Amino acid sequence: MKARRASLNRRLFTGAAIFIAAALLIAAIVIGFVLHRFVQGQIDQRLDTQLVFLSSMLTADANGTIALAGNADGPPFDRPARGWYWQINGPKNVLRSRSLEGNGIDAPPVPRRPPPPDFRRFHEDVDDLPDEARPAPGDGPGPGRAPLHFRITQETIGTTPVTLIASSPRAAVMGPLRAAMITLGVSLAVLGLALMLAIVLQVRLGLRPLERLRRAVAEVRTGRSDRLPADQPREIEPLVAELNGLLEQNAVNLERARRHVSNLAHGLKTPLATLSIALADRSRDSTGELHGLAVLMERRIRHHLARARAAALNGAARTRTPVASRLDDVASALKKIHADKNIDLTLAVPADLAVACEPQDFDEMAGNLLDNAFRWARSTVSAQAVVPSDESRLLQLVIEDDGPGLTPEQMPQVLRPGERIDESAPGFGFGLPIARELAELYGGELALDASPRGGLQITLSLPRAI
Repeated sequence: MKARRASLNRRLFTGAAIFIAAALLIAAIVIGFVLHRFVQGQIDQRLDTQLVFLSSMLTADANGTIALAGNADGPPFDRPARGWYWQINGPKNVLRSRSLEGNGIDAPPVPRRPPPPDFRRFHEDVDDLPDEARPAPGDGPGPGRAPLHFRITQETIGTTPVTLIASSPRAAVMGPLRAAMITLGVSLAVLGLALMLAIVLQVRLGLRPLERLRRAVAEVRTGRSDRLPADQPREIEPLVAELNGLLEQNAVNLERARRHVSNLAHGLKTPLATLSIALADRSRDSTGELHGLAVLMERRIRHHLARARAAALNGAARTRTPVASRLDDVASALKKIHADKNIDLTLAVPADLAVACEPQDFDEMAGNLLDNAFRWARSTVSAQAVVPSDESRLLQLVIEDDGPGLTPEQMPQVLRPGERIDESAPGFGFGLPIARELAELYGGELALDASPRGGLQITLSLPRAI
């Protein structure tokens, strides 16, 4: 599950890092092998040249005693105790380089591989030696147990068999190889870092269209745009086309639902108006109960029409309703309705705050809550809009009054449709329940609490339009 939820950035970076590390490791192994072959080849060629040079000067008498016709201790075979040695083993005597200082070389035995006829005559250059005539390699300890690398060959001088040995210090191979591998490692590390930086830039540039698409979707969700921009990279054009098709289909469904709601409202409005006028006549409704029921039916119809609007929007609306201006309109109307009470109303609402719901629904909720506060307040009512935090997606509208308030036991009761605490007070007990249901339809909530003013505090939470 965690692997599925990993971000695209992490997946791409991890995959690229593993691939680059594996490629660089393989490259380091291959290059190290090639360098080892190259350095070893250079040393072997030098030793083979020395062996050919020794073979060209080697002579043997009738007794099998071998000798050199000249000086074979040229550099670096003239340096004592450095590992550059040569030695010729004959049946009667042994010839050694001056660098051995009288010590001997105990080289591993090598099977005799006879050279072709006229070996010294036609193969003075070691590069011309055929494979079957090339000296055999070997490794072992030399004087002082120093590790050496050998080149060994067996020849016949006249009728005398001899073994020619040339050696170099093992460090002559490993030293240059180690220095080259350190340089190579640093170079590959720098190359890997450069490749990772290039991958970072490539991933950021490659995923930038997705970030632009996310912002475009946010614009659609908050109501600032109706469609996603069609100018997109070829790979995500089909996705954008499908999303725009879905938005268009939702808009058509919303318009169809609104038409049905409008038709329903129009069909019920006239009969209810006729019924209310008829029941206003006291001769037909002496107690006024039927007129109250007609008003109750109208309130319920308005409630369910508002619910249908919110349901058609499938949760939080994509519209943007400014809070301050709508509250000013509602407050102005309520001041006129409750002018006899001379209520002091305080509004503290920033002008830039807005909610993501239909204006009619917000007016319904705010009107019911403020009307309740005006009805029970003694002298003051306050309303303020706040955002709990920058990360919060909800806006809170807090309405307080200095009326008698409610006990904790009464608060759940007034949120139930038709429940009233004081039957002598005007109203039908549907204002707070309707406001709560509308708030919940938009993903918000309605909470009651005691106000520091002594009355009731109502907190209406609605999705914030960003």
